[in-house]
Amino acid sequence: MNQQTGRTWVLALALAATCAVAVAAEPTQAPRVGDATRAWLELQASGNAALGTLRPLPGEIADKAYQRYLKSFDNRIPDSYARESFVSASGSGGS
Repeated sequence: MNQQTGRTWVLALALAATCAVAVAAEPTQAPRVGDATRAWLELQASGNAALGTLRPLPGEIADKAYQRYLKSFDNRIPDSYARESFVSASGSGGS
């Protein structure tokens, strides 16, 4: 066997090994739309990621938060706003 034939055989064996590995590898499936959302919802529903102990607000703080919530209904939400955009020309969002 000459040197050229030896190289050909080595190349052929390397190619065959590569093909065998490619065939043996399991195809990976791309995640479907919504898979991540379903996983998060299942985790939430299972309670496995829940806090160990609840930490309720003290009465005075809870009362103030509730009063602030109720006061938020004093101002009517307008049907439309005078400006078309809340983003300034600089893009910072402030005026």
